Amino acid sequence: MAEVAAAAASLQSLQSHNGAGLLVPPGRAEPESSPARSHGGTRASSVEEEKNGVHEDGTGRPSTTVSGSSSVSGGNHGGGSMVFAPLTAKKGPQSFFSGSKIKHLKKADGIPLWRVDIQYEFLQAVFKDTQPVFTNVYTGEKGYSFADIYVDAMARSSKTSKILRDKLLTERENALNMAMVCLLVNVGRMNTTLNFFPEMKAQLRTYHAIPSLQAHTDSNAYKQLQDAPRLKSILKGACEDRAEPQTLEQIMKQRSPSTNPINLVFILSTYAPKVSECHFPENMDFYDLVMRTTLSSRSRARAFLWLMWFYLESDFTEQKCLENPFGKGKLSRDKSKSWCVPEFEYLTEEQAAKENVDTEEEIAFGEAKREERKRLLGEIHSAPPGSGRGRGRKDKSFESGPSPDAQSPSGSPPPGMKSLSM
Repeated sequence: MAEVAAAAASLQSLQSHNGAGLLVPPGRAEPESSPARSHGGTRASSVEEEKNGVHEDGTGRPSTTVSGSSSVSGGNHGGGSMVFAPLTAKKGPQSFFSGSKIKHLKKADGIPLWRVDIQYEFLQAVFKDTQPVFTNVYTGEKGYSFADIYVDAMARSSKTSKILRDKLLTERENALNMAMVCLLVNVGRMNTTLNFFPEMKAQLRTYHAIPSLQAHTDSNAYKQLQDAPRLKSILKGACEDRAEPQTLEQIMKQRSPSTNPINLVFILSTYAPKVSECHFPENMDFYDLVMRTTLSSRSRARAFLWLMWFYLESDFTEQKCLENPFGKGKLSRDKSKSWCVPEFEYLTEEQAAKENVDTEEEIAFGEAKREERKRLLGEIHSAPPGSGRGRGRKDKSFESGPSPDAQSPSGSPPPGMKSLSM
């Protein structure tokens, strides 16, 4: 017993001497005394998360009421100002790509991603805006829309093949469809487990059709959408091919435009709590732009573009906030600056239900792809041993029970849609 007590005392002494340098594995809660808890990018205490509706297991759900809490905790903690230490990375801003605290879009294999899932009208409003108020950071030329500079950054990525680059620059509609999915990956709403082709066989990924983006293209063009891992690679390439700012402070110290829009979205997502504190009213945060359905899609898109112009084109003065082409800045939470995004348009539940309604053609496309996926999985699982990677794998993709996404239970279209029998 004396030896055990001595060993325990020695271990405690060692931990107290080196504890500040220990790293906590991702996903594991850190001790309250750990210095890492003071970093601005980490979550507050579990009590504070409970207040904001997000729990340790990540099961917090977006608010569906106008007066409710924001979609994601982290940015609305009030109190003193938050200090953000510079991000560090071995090679470029790789720490940006570890994923944000937004709730990932997840569904059972084969279930389509409907308009409401991807917030199609928000994406349309962002990429269909034609105001020529942005500058191409690579060439210094002015007079571009946000869609122009975003697609251009995608095309310039070292991870974009020559064939895909040419298509991005010549096939506008398909390029915008791909950019819409890229933005969801960029902000963290989509993770790298999603695939958009029914022939996919990888066991660690799930297939999902996106009818609003795929139903209106020919059978070959829809494959240009790529899958989420490839899209993430393209986005990372756009941030690693040359020296880019890694923090909000670095962006604000450099001459505008100091970075490309892809890198800016990664930075805003990484520093979402600080962005929420500076640019959003109380009980709202950055991720409400892609999650909160009781704010109109158009007003959320306007707020997103306001932020893009603020960080890419302005000199961060009060005057520029008032001259923002996407609306005059509102007073921030502390009433000291006009740094808050333009006022949102609030919707009732009934009004929100009228947005992002799939067409009959899209519903038919989604159901057809679901059946095709089910048939292909059946062929893979019934193949003789050694003939494919699906050997011996149990098909859980179409078991009965609730879908992981409550907006489309049991794989059916969202409420209000008529499911088509195939």
